Amino acid sequence: MIESPVRSSPLPQAFQNGEIHDWYRTVWGYSDHLVASLLDEFGAKRKSTMRVLDPFCGSGTTLVECMKRGVDSAGIDANPVSCLAARVKTNWSLKPERLLDLLDEVRAAYQAHRSNTTYSDPTYIYLEDSGMISRGWISPEPLRKALVLKRCLGALDTNNVYRQALTLLLLDTLLRTASNVKFGPELYCAKRKDNADVIGDFSARVKTMAEDLDLARHTSLGSRSRVIEGDSRNSGAMKERLGGPRFSHVICSPPYPAEHDYTRNSRLELAFLEKVSDRDSLQAIKRNMVRSHTKGIYSEDADSDNVSTDKTLNGLVRRIDRAAATKEHGFAKLYSRVTTEYFGGMKRHLESLHPILRRGATLAYVVGDQSSYLQVPVETAKILGSLAEQVGYDLVEIRHWRDRSSRSRAKTIVENILILRKSF
Repeated sequence: MIESPVRSSPLPQAFQNGEIHDWYRTVWGYSDHLVASLLDEFGAKRKSTMRVLDPFCGSGTTLVECMKRGVDSAGIDANPVSCLAARVKTNWSLKPERLLDLLDEVRAAYQAHRSNTTYSDPTYIYLEDSGMISRGWISPEPLRKALVLKRCLGALDTNNVYRQALTLLLLDTLLRTASNVKFGPELYCAKRKDNADVIGDFSARVKTMAEDLDLARHTSLGSRSRVIEGDSRNSGAMKERLGGPRFSHVICSPPYPAEHDYTRNSRLELAFLEKVSDRDSLQAIKRNMVRSHTKGIYSEDADSDNVSTDKTLNGLVRRIDRAAATKEHGFAKLYSRVTTEYFGGMKRHLESLHPILRRGATLAYVVGDQSSYLQVPVETAKILGSLAEQVGYDLVEIRHWRDRSSRSRAKTIVENILILRKSF
């Protein structure tokens, strides 16, 4: 039983140490402090008419920060893992006491089945067939323990809301404790672990979630959040599913055109959710994403048609193609295609978004300039700002946010906040 602390005021400042956010974080997630500062700048306050959309919501950073301020919000993401994380993090109705009771049941079931083999589990079959086990993503014994825990969660006598919450913590335990996966910032496999305390670390995470929920229920301001799994390039088609009035603000960080496979960073989690079981199921997820890497380009892709006459992009394409002309590897030949598909997809996203925004809506896009494609500079914010103006937005500001070092290249990456406003 958790004692209920007495709190004088329900303020976002009551959350100081990553509460709720730390239930599951993605490596490419952006700072909750940045989101908080943008919300404060935009005048977020309790009972306001503000309604925020994050069309690339990831693990729910924007949505959680909105809930802390009593602001209604909604998120869209194509990755099932991200959607699970965002839904769990924005459900503050979960009862801490019930979670702890379920933890006792899980621990008892785990002890009863701790020696079970898991070779017939669909997750194990995919990890073995895909070569992820042999390549060292996760070692056999930690994997076996994680799969036993997965089976125990599936057998719980509870509703799907609590099962999803516990499953999210299993995914976090899987990634941080059981696996050999590290991020630097790209995913790589570190030294293989012979063993891991999967149930112990999972138990600690459940207790932390219970503590955070106890804090949340004493700071909750009654806001609502909705998470939709889908393609943000078709945001307008999700109007009914997103519910409520039009959005007054957008705060998000879309993919960068930087040769990052965003599904690779969550491949273990996707396997544990049984959302990926073969190449076709993986590609089905990738096809709903803005194109940002050469392994996610398909013959039928046509977003580049949206920007075929753009002079800036045509000049960029010529520079990339000149740099690729002397390269022998096949991916280099796709670099210019990825670039136009990316910006074409983002233009389609902005067009689709326009009808579900209020007149005068303010949009903040956190994006990074890149030189991933043969060192040809790509001024992401500047190009997106120009495309936004073409489809009915005013470019308010390109604000420098931070510089960060690229570990793969001795180069500084500039990240900006692109501020737009719906002009009509």
